[in-house]
Amino acid sequence: MNKPPRLMITLMLSALTLSILACGTISAPHATEPSAQLAPATEPGVSAPSGNSSNPGGVIPCSQLLAPNDVKLLLNNIDPANLSENANAGGTICAWQYTPNGGSGTQIFYLEVNFGADAAAAWEMKRSYELSQEPSDIVVNSIEGLADENYVWSSKVTGLYVVFARQGGKTLILRYIPQDVLYMANESGIIDMLDRIFNRF
Repeated sequence: MNKPPRLMITLMLSALTLSILACGTISAPHATEPSAQLAPATEPGVSAPSGNSSNPGGVIPCSQLLAPNDVKLLLNNIDPANLSENANAGGTICAWQYTPNGGSGTQIFYLEVNFGADAAAAWEMKRSYELSQEPSDIVVNSIEGLADENYVWSSKVTGLYVVFARQGGKTLILRYIPQDVLYMANESGIIDMLDRIFNRF
């Protein structure tokens, strides 16, 4: 009996996650030019990376990628109400739900990492699929100095800022609202935080 290929399972999980995000209660403003200032990289706002995983083929929990206290600090001292975690050998999906200060609707801070044999191919297919769901006038940018390859845009479908980054055979996807995650509201903050996360798996 043939097993379904890992690439197909990964794509199905991503499509399901996108459906949840698109149908949720996200009502973030369209943010293309975040104006918040970034805390210096040496400030103890976010923990230092713990180093590469000693078991690259193992399961990486969300707490290894971003410790609960790190998530709270990134969300401007808001404790997430819920964490949806899907951690398997070769990849992890984390979706923290929270209510912004002064807000009434639930928002999502989403992180996905993959590091299996098919990670880069699946990452490319996800990026192509997501962009195919956006209006034709969507603007996709690249951040100089961020990983080996990256694509960033403000989604007109979900209202979230989207970051796709690849470092060698490891891939990372982030979706968030810059006004709620001030540390990553500009390019230098995104580079710093993604470097930290890449070093944790």
